[in-house]
Amino acid sequence: MNKVRVIVPASTTNLGPGFDVLGMALNLYNVFEVEISESDETKIEIEGEGSDILPRDEKNLVYQCAKRVFEKIGEKIPPLSIKIINNIPLARGLGSSGTAIIAGLMSANALSGGQLTDQEILNLATEIDGHPDNVSASMFGGVVISAQTNNGIAYMKLDMPKKLTVVAVVPDFHIITTKARELLPKTVDIQTAVFNISRASLLVAGLATGDFRLLDISMQDKLHQPYRAKLIPGIYDVFESAKAVTENVAVTISGAGSTISAFCYDTDACAIGESMCKAFMKHNVKSYSLILDIDQEGTRIIKL
Repeated sequence: MNKVRVIVPASTTNLGPGFDVLGMALNLYNVFEVEISESDETKIEIEGEGSDILPRDEKNLVYQCAKRVFEKIGEKIPPLSIKIINNIPLARGLGSSGTAIIAGLMSANALSGGQLTDQEILNLATEIDGHPDNVSASMFGGVVISAQTNNGIAYMKLDMPKKLTVVAVVPDFHIITTKARELLPKTVDIQTAVFNISRASLLVAGLATGDFRLLDISMQDKLHQPYRAKLIPGIYDVFESAKAVTENVAVTISGAGSTISAFCYDTDACAIGESMCKAFMKHNVKSYSLILDIDQEGTRIIKL
């Protein structure tokens, strides 16, 4: 095998209280074609989001991750031809960098004979990304619960019996994850820890059973969102604008932001997105909404 196409879904993570633990794959995809080149040079082509700023040399994240696989199996990376089609907005909390990591690792593993297991790839992806929630969701699809252990990443994928729609409202500004993390406290008090544990537990139970009655309560958070809120103008008005449309909704920051995700059921998702965009505009922030479903399949690899 000399060429593969890798299709990797976006992800929304934390889901409120599940900081660095909960991730959900969405049906918005970046597409990567990776081929062992016949020439002596690596060539990288980029279309779509970030095509004007992402590197087209060996500094590219896809290439860097592919290189990590060859290093791990003790082989020299061959020259590669890489085509990237980015549909996921960059630096908006929808896991675009996580898709590049997964694509680089999984394409290189396929091209080198599949010597690494899924577990080894997930461990390596987490080492590169710094946390497992985005990469695990994009890799396996659905809702994934991840925990870092001394032996790598322990994870479980939830089978959701009831459909949940995600309205992702994307404002016209970036938030770099490392900057957003710098705002977080190094320690929290026991009451804050209990608050988030209780909500995360309710959330996992609700998603697993399809009982969304407590969805709004279960997506509350005190660990990270209060600190990151200062980076997003009008955030609480945007939250309330979604809830003004329906009771069947919960709203969170997607990952580190700047996207705001509304999780809804049995309601008009388009009306929620429109209301949230109007709320952003009141704070002079342009935005657009994406109506998304949960991707259950995860990363697809197609031999070409």
